[in-house]
Amino acid sequence: MPNPPCKTLINPDELFASRDLRLQDRRETQYPQLMRLCADFNFSVLQLQRKIFSHISRKMVPGALEFVLAAHDETTNYWYSMTPGLASLKMLNDYAKHHEVDILHMHLFGDEDDDYNQFTQNGFY
Repeated sequence: MPNPPCKTLINPDELFASRDLRLQDRRETQYPQLMRLCADFNFSVLQLQRKIFSHISRKMVPGALEFVLAAHDETTNYWYSMTPGLASLKMLNDYAKHHEVDILHMHLFGDEDDDYNQFTQNGFY
């Protein structure tokens, strides 16, 4: 299983393409964990294709497709990945099932490191 979940900013400059996958019908979904998180907690499943540098052509080329569970911040209009990029929706569903408590805690209550960094920047610590 990949690393534990952490909230990271998705930088659009690092992407060739992205799309939001719609998980519509609860009864017909093959990925019940992803469906529940999207429907009940306003997450989205994004399919991303990152840019990677090719030393052969000396250009940026498209990387492999990956799937992430992401949250959209309405105030800043940024997307944040709550999971690492995984190669398939099944792997993402299994990861979300295994780390559901950590993902929801981070989404609902924030990350302790973010709070600590914010307070140190403001001179509280």
